[in-house]
Amino acid sequence: MNTVRHQVHITAEWISDYAQSIGAPLQMIKGDLIAPATMPIIFWQFFDIPWLQTDVPLIHGTQHFTYQEPITAGMILDCELSLTRMDKKVVRQEWMTFYYHTLVYTCSGNLIGTADTILIRAGD
Repeated sequence: MNTVRHQVHITAEWISDYAQSIGAPLQMIKGDLIAPATMPIIFWQFFDIPWLQTDVPLIHGTQHFTYQEPITAGMILDCELSLTRMDKKVVRQEWMTFYYHTLVYTCSGNLIGTADTILIRAGD
């Protein structure tokens, strides 16, 4: 299975706490707090990701966020995390596995955004 799903309820308190933790200013639109653009990366904590179960530490490669509209307090997001590709290659004479992921988040069936992330595992 290369796809996992979870529903996430975005609260004003959660947005405020996350923004404070990364030193981001709080912003509002139509009276609702807007989540910082990088907040979806912490949604991963809610997923049981079977293809990443390993005792070897992972290195964060890259991430890219695309939005159709901002994440705001009160949204209930349907999140789907997919492993879209996996490559093994030799980097500096060591095998590395690159895990390419896409996290899609929707609200009431409307696409809110996507987050593309590459995680890297050193060794075989």
